[in-house]
Amino acid sequence: MLFSMSFQPYQGRYLRVYNQARTLVDAGYEVRLLAWDRDGGSPEEEVRDGIVIRRFHIPAGVGQGPRNAFNIWKFNWAAFRYLMTHPFDIVHCYNLDAVVMSLTAARLRKKKAVLDLCEPEYYAFWDKKFSWLLKGINQLEIGLARRFDHLFVHNLYQVRKFRSRGISHLTQVGSYPNRAMMPSEIKKRAEGEFVIGRIGTIYEDNGIEELIGAFGRLLERQKKRGKELSYRLFLAGRIYDSFRPAFDALVDPLREYVDVHGSFQAADLPLLYAKIDISVMISRKTRWFRNITPTKLFDSIVNGVPVVANDIGDIADILEEGPCGVIVDESDTDSICSGIESLALDPPLRLEMAENALSSARDKYTWEAYQEEFLLKYRLIWGSEIHGFDN
Repeated sequence: MLFSMSFQPYQGRYLRVYNQARTLVDAGYEVRLLAWDRDGGSPEEEVRDGIVIRRFHIPAGVGQGPRNAFNIWKFNWAAFRYLMTHPFDIVHCYNLDAVVMSLTAARLRKKKAVLDLCEPEYYAFWDKKFSWLLKGINQLEIGLARRFDHLFVHNLYQVRKFRSRGISHLTQVGSYPNRAMMPSEIKKRAEGEFVIGRIGTIYEDNGIEELIGAFGRLLERQKKRGKELSYRLFLAGRIYDSFRPAFDALVDPLREYVDVHGSFQAADLPLLYAKIDISVMISRKTRWFRNITPTKLFDSIVNGVPVVANDIGDIADILEEGPCGVIVDESDTDSICSGIESLALDPPLRLEMAENALSSARDKYTWEAYQEEFLLKYRLIWGSEIHGFDN
């Protein structure tokens, strides 16, 4: 498995990789994960829960786009040399940073290759000045995807995208959390208090502006109606330093009604979700956000927290199927407020949606619900017994 980040297994963003690797290890296969440790803060080699991890310490920034081109090449070259000198049966490559190299190594050694596009628009988060490159990169992604033995994709948008280009050898597997995160029952909160939550990294143009604006409008509506409810806004997540002044300017007028938790570890998620009544996930429909399905959507559902969100990726399909949430128009403050109020002012409906969320998580949106399909797909790709790595 090739992953262009350092891979700390229990960090939330790496859970997909960890779960897939552990599923194979638990089934008796040997897994070696080749990771790019950009800041050199992790051991070069270690074994975690049966996963053999080999990290390449090659300094580079995160989110630098084409400015990282030389370092990407260095990572590719290091991983390529490793693959050409160590035995393997299949290469599993995450996203596009190492696609060409992994496919080349697999074909030269007459082995199978899998592409895992766990981020629907991996390069769309580049600076706008590099946007002219995106069309070519998207075409490259489609062209190379045809040559892999199988694709694993994250959401329904990707399924439709590739199938519209005649690519059918794919499986949709979301970046789902584990059932261990699920509460045994829906927590009943004190009457009269309603906590609106947003859990995730906070930075410019990712919907935090719309949420705080809608929360201010919600307080205005509350004053006109009388105080049958006491609203609070709970924000948990690292705040980008570059966005801190603008964030403070947004929050300061409402500070007495807002609780800011800051950074957290993946293990903290159940405690954070236990503090909120609904999870509000507003995302601007920029070139980056319009096709994503945030992993925090699944975290919310697994914790039995109804969601208020706008229609991006396949969020509407997921929330309406439960039903376990409400879809709003992110460009209309009144729509966001009304979506929140539809749950805040109707406790029975909110409880029903919370229970639906837990049911959906148990049946569909946890890794345990999908791991057998993942393992079966791998066995079909291999088509025969594999031998694993020599240590």
